[in-house]
Amino acid sequence: MPPAWKRHALLGWSCLLSALVLLPLMAPGYVLHLDMVFVPQQTLLPWNLGIGGGLPRSVPQDALVSLVAGPLPGQVLQKAVLVATLVLAGIGAGRLAGGPRLQQVAAASLYLWSAYLAGRLLLGHWGLLWAYAVLPWAVLAARRARNTGNVWRTTFLCGVGALVPTGGLVLALAALPVALGPGSKVSARMRLAAVGLVALFNAPWWLSAIRSPVSAVSDPVGLTVFGARADGPGGVLGSVLAGGGVWNSQATLGSRTTWFALAAAIAVVVLAVIGWRSRVREYAPEMVWLSVLGVGGLFWAWLSGVAGDQEWARSVVSGVPGGGLLRDGQKWTVFWVLLLAVTAPTGLARVTRGADRSLRVFLAVALALLPLAALPDLTWGGFGRLRTAQYPVAWQDLRTTLAQRQVPGDVLSLPWSAFRRYAWNNSDVVLDPLPRQLTRTVVWNDRLPVTVEGRLAEVGGDDPRAELVSRAIESGAALGPVLSDLGVKWVVVQTDQPAASRPPDLSGIPVVWEGPGLELREIPGEVRPVNPTDPLLVAVDLAALGALIAVGLLAHVTRRDRPGVTSQ
Repeated sequence: MPPAWKRHALLGWSCLLSALVLLPLMAPGYVLHLDMVFVPQQTLLPWNLGIGGGLPRSVPQDALVSLVAGPLPGQVLQKAVLVATLVLAGIGAGRLAGGPRLQQVAAASLYLWSAYLAGRLLLGHWGLLWAYAVLPWAVLAARRARNTGNVWRTTFLCGVGALVPTGGLVLALAALPVALGPGSKVSARMRLAAVGLVALFNAPWWLSAIRSPVSAVSDPVGLTVFGARADGPGGVLGSVLAGGGVWNSQATLGSRTTWFALAAAIAVVVLAVIGWRSRVREYAPEMVWLSVLGVGGLFWAWLSGVAGDQEWARSVVSGVPGGGLLRDGQKWTVFWVLLLAVTAPTGLARVTRGADRSLRVFLAVALALLPLAALPDLTWGGFGRLRTAQYPVAWQDLRTTLAQRQVPGDVLSLPWSAFRRYAWNNSDVVLDPLPRQLTRTVVWNDRLPVTVEGRLAEVGGDDPRAELVSRAIESGAALGPVLSDLGVKWVVVQTDQPAASRPPDLSGIPVVWEGPGLELREIPGEVRPVNPTDPLLVAVDLAALGALIAVGLLAHVTRRDRPGVTSQ
């Protein structure tokens, strides 16, 4: 048995790297940055399940948070999720890479301390990062299922990582073909069961998308706006080769613009190419399939950046069912990043074969430290770009006030823009927290203004009620009658935010409550309440949750491989 430090080296290294990134985020408070929004207590509302409103972009993520954030304070949940994500990502990549401990540690560094993780963390896409962390574990489980015929663990991981649509697809694409493909020991009946269960685990988002009245909505300009961007001297191709290239410059580390970062990425790619053949010889099915996904995702990411304004490319996003999932092309480099992480250490081992042991150890340590040298500003929450803040007391007072009102009706959030800057949140840009803070459904402006190459572009939203409000504001019409017809009874004005370029007409909507930075208005008279329901979707969601728990128990009970069969 290896000494204790070797047995725990991968865990210790992953925890250390995670601490270097997340330590300032462990301070009391909430990390509110771009799309990352947690609140002290979140109420389960129809839109959390994809019922009513726009497309289910964060389903079932918000529903699960709503079930947990209440008994468990939202800030505790946020910190636990972030820590678990980074630690699991590092350990999973190391175990998938295999080999000596230093190879595993290097793989953990390449996967955990990557431009991909940095970009998605700074974007606030924690649900996608959770799938990123589960991905190497799902591939490992698929390898084991292929050899043993026990597919429960693979199925469970595909379900537990499907917090957002992209995450569910990533895990299903990576794991199921490996576990169930030709040569697998999984029986035909179990193959059908596994496919059916994974489809059920993802049903909360795909079924709600199909049943949504705006299921065909996906603004074609989205590919132009969300396509990969050059974030360094290597252009779009060099950026996505390194796992970078996110569309939002606010989610890009300054170190990505250096020639050293590009040189480091090229070195890792070269080592990965050298090590690829050895990995394929050892683990042919999963490595070949991961390579197909990796190269395919890399190609689409590059294409989204160089051909995003072409009509044929836009038609893929707007004309193909589910094509909207492709518009953020860079996120599909997730397979490529994992492929690099598990093959580059093997490539280094091949290059240094026959060299003095001290040199091999030195170079292995250098590879483990290379990501930190290339992206030093990921340290300490991106050099302080991610910080914690506390919600003002007025936010809880507003929640309590609205919860106590017996009059039915939804809420409108003003100013009419998607993002906010709060002085109490270090003036960071963050998605409006109000929809998650209140106990009623909030109608908000889901149009997204983005600056692309110096030009302001706006990606259309998909909530029909929000679109009608936008038209009313643009026409200068009084909002009261319009909102009444839309089932909106209350208007919350966040008075600490800059006023919109065209202020809405709130005449006849009196203020009924005020707090620092907040103003609550009530529309007089009765409103026509909107109570979206979908019994079928709710039943399927409950079935998916129950099935996930059952499969998790089966995976635990049958976790041991069949006698005589070993897998790494």
